[in-house]
Amino acid sequence: MANEEKIVVRQVQKPQKENVDTLVSWFLKSLDLSEKDDSLEPEMLKEIVGANREGSGITSLELHARLETPRTTVIYHLNRFISSGLVVRRGRKYFLRATDMESTFEEMQADMMREFNRMMEFAEKFDQMIVGDIHGRKQERKGTKPGK
Repeated sequence: MANEEKIVVRQVQKPQKENVDTLVSWFLKSLDLSEKDDSLEPEMLKEIVGANREGSGITSLELHARLETPRTTVIYHLNRFISSGLVVRRGRKYFLRATDMESTFEEMQADMMREFNRMMEFAEKFDQMIVGDIHGRKQERKGTKPGK
């Protein structure tokens, strides 16, 4: 991941009714980007997705006007969306990371798999180092130095 993104995935019960509002809320809760059903984030995401489908993106000023929310609040939430990997900024406009939600989640999944693979490599090195460290300490306790 080029930028330091924080992708959090929570296990959240699927909505009983599947419609745009419940699914958007579920996505955001699953990514730990929204706590309440009546919060601002679902409306923001729907606006971003709508602008994304039109290919135009959306500015923080446009979101501020459409949602009648302080621009600082809009920017705060946009930054959270960006740091999660869900949204990207191009110039002054904000877009869903990919062309649609499915492609966006595929890209986020690929990011997570790359990070987990990298962590697995480091975990293997760590295990080797810790075994060497433990062996070295045992040797020191016996009065011999490692490598002799």
